[in-house]
Amino acid sequence: MRTSATLAARALASTRLLQLLEAFDGGPGRLRVLTYHRVDDLQRNKELDPGLLSATPDEFREQLLLLQKHFVPVNLAQVMAALRGVEALPKRAVLLTFDDAYEDFERVALPLLQAFDTPAVLFVPTAFPDDDRGGFWWDRLYALLHRARSEVAAFPTLGEFNLGDEGERRVAHRAIRTHLKSLPHREAMQWFERNIESLAHLPSLHRVLGWSALRSISERGVDVCPHGHRHALCTRLPADALLEDLRTAKDVMAREVPKACCDVMAYPANDWDEATLPVVATAGYEFAFAGGRGVASISSDRRLAIQRIPVLRHHSALFRAQLHPVIAQVASSFEARGRHTRRSTGKTPVESPPS
Repeated sequence: MRTSATLAARALASTRLLQLLEAFDGGPGRLRVLTYHRVDDLQRNKELDPGLLSATPDEFREQLLLLQKHFVPVNLAQVMAALRGVEALPKRAVLLTFDDAYEDFERVALPLLQAFDTPAVLFVPTAFPDDDRGGFWWDRLYALLHRARSEVAAFPTLGEFNLGDEGERRVAHRAIRTHLKSLPHREAMQWFERNIESLAHLPSLHRVLGWSALRSISERGVDVCPHGHRHALCTRLPADALLEDLRTAKDVMAREVPKACCDVMAYPANDWDEATLPVVATAGYEFAFAGGRGVASISSDRRLAIQRIPVLRHHSALFRAQLHPVIAQVASSFEARGRHTRRSTGKTPVESPPS
């Protein structure tokens, strides 16, 4: 699917239709919010899940060049002022956001952001900095499947998989990830511990920045904000547990990073529904960034469901094309149709971000 989209984007660029669309895309009140997870080199870390890699360092540099040339990077304060109706955003505004606070943000992404004088927002799941546990469950899942002692493994409700075969290992990875996301958070973590942790011995995969590094990053101009406390899917927690999780995230962030923006959050894995919104408001958040692939409208009153655009190692033509509101809307429609199909068939896409 991504190959077809890239070919279509290249065709748009080569016929100059994309440039023509961009020429008429100067209206006010629009905001492109890009979502990154990891910016790194797969060769450097063989156990890094390719589905989490938003860009290599070279690709990220190329994207920053493109943004500087065709768009206007803005910071979180500008976005908040626009959402409050205090001031207007510049035309073709774009905001860069990074989820999960992986250490490669400081090592790879931040130097490039500073070189291009581009603001960014970093969303941190506050239970993980300086935590001595093994790391995010999705990182452990990917690594454990590749390290499995046995070539064949059976999982409750999912069946048997040949983990010695790369193709079937990918199928197992998607099936397990989808199953875990369908369960209440506590039940999902218990299922993981019972059925996945024993596949192989695995050293810690903790890759989240510590609080000292996060304070330093905040001092260097990056907006640091909560990303939930335990990175639990909001729709997989009871309302009282969700409220506690979000309040804890806000309190921990305020305590650990004095300059953090604690009134803004991003939904873990972009997971939310209408029932989530009043809980988020009660927890004290003024703004929340969601998924739903699309260009956000500042005139909208959806302050707790601000649309974002995921970055998934796109070719530069596709990266640029999806920043246009019409193309983003078409992509969102295809994505929604795909989600409906996957709910009917139980299939998940290879390129779907696991976190």
